Amino acid sequence: MPVLYVFLVKLFLTVMACIAEYVLWKRYDIWQKVFETHKPLIISTIVFITRIIPFIVVFVLVKELPRGDIPFFYYKASHALQLDMVYKDFWSFHAPLFSYFLALPLLIVHHPSSIVALMLVGEVFCAIYTYQYYQKIDSSAFRKLVHYLIMPAPMIICLFGGQEDIWLWGFALWGLNVLIKTQNEWKFGLVIALALLSLKVTFAFFLFPLFFLLKNKTKFIGALCAVGIPSLMILYNLVGWDFLMLIKHTEDPYSPNLFSVLRPLFGHSVDITKMNWIGLALFLSLATWIGYQARNKDLQQAFPLLFVITFGLMQLFLPSAMAYYMFIYFIVLVFDQWQTQDIRYLVLLLGFNLLLVVQPFVYVYLKNPVFASFTALSSPMLLLEYLLELAFVVLLTYTIWKTYHKLQKI
Repeated sequence: MPVLYVFLVKLFLTVMACIAEYVLWKRYDIWQKVFETHKPLIISTIVFITRIIPFIVVFVLVKELPRGDIPFFYYKASHALQLDMVYKDFWSFHAPLFSYFLALPLLIVHHPSSIVALMLVGEVFCAIYTYQYYQKIDSSAFRKLVHYLIMPAPMIICLFGGQEDIWLWGFALWGLNVLIKTQNEWKFGLVIALALLSLKVTFAFFLFPLFFLLKNKTKFIGALCAVGIPSLMILYNLVGWDFLMLIKHTEDPYSPNLFSVLRPLFGHSVDITKMNWIGLALFLSLATWIGYQARNKDLQQAFPLLFVITFGLMQLFLPSAMAYYMFIYFIVLVFDQWQTQDIRYLVLLLGFNLLLVVQPFVYVYLKNPVFASFTALSSPMLLLEYLLELAFVVLLTYTIWKTYHKLQKI
């Protein structure tokens, strides 16, 4: 199917889902009793309509080939299935165990769509796990779960983009639950260490502000070292320094981020790798400072807010950051930030949904434009792309500020 037709289908689904979101918000009180007395049936039905049916239509009936990151994931998973060595025998920008997890669904059906199914299962699991956590502290948690599952961007990001970023939140929430139940930073550290070995090195960014919230920092660091040092030694023994290919992902500019909208001020002569390191230093310094400010805050309340702030700042400051990185923490905005009576924040969330669907397509369709000068905006399509990037950066900045403001009020 031509890529433009795929985009039009995604845009139509997005508009319909946004209308459904407003109707649900407006009429939820009427349906609340039915919804909350039949929770498993309601969630199963929504998942079937918004996840399973689209999967069957796209990959079984239409026989569309997966797009986004899935071809690269399939390449890695196919090698991992043959027990090839990650970093040495095949490329990967993820943690060492990630490719081998991707290989598991290929044992059932050896097709790229199997990996899409894994992403959808992982996303729905993270959503339900988040609901189970928040239902203990928020009476509107089920309503938020229903709203989240109907929102178009998460479904489209998984189905057409093959993104696993929400898994970072799943591991973080697992660690938080372990810490709350056991009050043991060593066990918490083991969960975080497993996340670092299983997902992305970017998960380590969260450790900088998180460090100040922990009471027994020595146990936490001890657990990380107990797992991390032997793992690095084994990796080095197996692949040498090849595992450092992780940082090669910083050589390419993406959008939208602060650098992409300010790029016309810098011109052509910019070293992207150097700018990524500068952006990394800036956002980590800022996130760490905010974590230090929150050192006396309640862990359970501050944890999700620092998670949003950390990865929001990452997305804002890194030139290699792209729109889909919001999938890391978008679910936290729904469950932790949104008060269900606040229509303005719902509009903000739906605005992000629309931008997450439209901007990546326009960016790729225009062949990843770089705005090295304002004269490049003379084309209407390029101007549209720049305005989409600018809108995303403005809304993201506002969201980070709102999250920080909430953190300060704890």
